[in-house]
Amino acid sequence: MHFVLTDQGKLIQMMNKSVSKATGVMKLIQFYGIHMADVVVFGDDYNDLEMFKMSAYSVAMMNAVEELKELANEITETNDNDGVAQILEKMIYSIC
Repeated sequence: MHFVLTDQGKLIQMMNKSVSKATGVMKLIQFYGIHMADVVVFGDDYNDLEMFKMSAYSVAMMNAVEELKELANEITETNDNDGVAQILEKMIYSIC
């Protein structure tokens, strides 16, 4: 088991050492036969770092840890201010 203390010591994230958000994304793209270049990932915390490093396009939330913001292609609003929805709407409108 892997433990990470986050949110200024208020939260403990627990995860099996053999899985991560990055391994989950890899399984999904293999299952659906899509390319990593066609995937956008969103994140706000340390458990998203590996996923951001492997992605072609990553979006950090405004409330994300600084290390993640430095890797991000784009920074959006916080989770509470619908940051993911804002990016998705912008992307959808750009192809319509």
